[in-house]
Amino acid sequence: MQRQKKFWVILLSAILFLSGAALGVSAVYRVEKVTLESSLVSKEAEGQAQVLRERLEEAYARESIFFVSERTAQEIMTEFPYFRLTGFEKSHPNRLIVKIAEDAEVYAVETPGVGYYILGEDGTVLGARETPVNVLNGAENVLIQGLSVVGENGKLPAGDPHFNSVLALCKALSLQLGGIRSNVVSVEVFTREPETIYRLTMREGVKLYFGDPTQKTQEKAEAAVRAYRDLSDEQKLIGRMVISATGEEIFTNYASRDEFES
Repeated sequence: MQRQKKFWVILLSAILFLSGAALGVSAVYRVEKVTLESSLVSKEAEGQAQVLRERLEEAYARESIFFVSERTAQEIMTEFPYFRLTGFEKSHPNRLIVKIAEDAEVYAVETPGVGYYILGEDGTVLGARETPVNVLNGAENVLIQGLSVVGENGKLPAGDPHFNSVLALCKALSLQLGGIRSNVVSVEVFTREPETIYRLTMREGVKLYFGDPTQKTQEKAEAAVRAYRDLSDEQKLIGRMVISATGEEIFTNYASRDEFES
């Protein structure tokens, strides 16, 4: 009995010692500094990055470097839709390195009562403001008209069945064109019975009409870009091109007058 009691005393002492040692080490290796490494494209983002760094420092203040979680940073990042978390590193003894990148503005969705929802390349709402101009260079983002959406920062717009197909077409065109902002001015959704049509105005002036755009989106985008590139410089300034499909075949028809204009 005496030996058993001695064993438990020794075990308890060892546990207390190890716990104390762990607490001591934890106290020494607490987070003292958060370094924010960023890849920014606009001046507006610089102020936002400073606020983000302060939020991170507040959240991780005095936490043990051994037990900090990336999830905390990810949750804070939801408040800053312009940024993406690209790295999370522990630099012992007491520094965290958080890496972020700015999502550039690409689209502006015209919305009554809001002005414009500003979207990133993947369609995420970055913010809302009264003008569609890009914060980086003052040029206008690709204007999207004819949708009825509601937006929340950090999420995709909701409420309009055409939004996903508009975004899919824009993504397909962007891949073919090597970027969409330098080539496309606007995208308009409207209905001409018996189908919905997406009208894209190219920067030179010619308009591209996509009939039944939810079907064969990728194939139509590829055919449209091929035909667009084959136009002469003069043709790119005026007229319209209709992109449609019959069965498996894609058709592109150019006319020097825009007969679809209302």
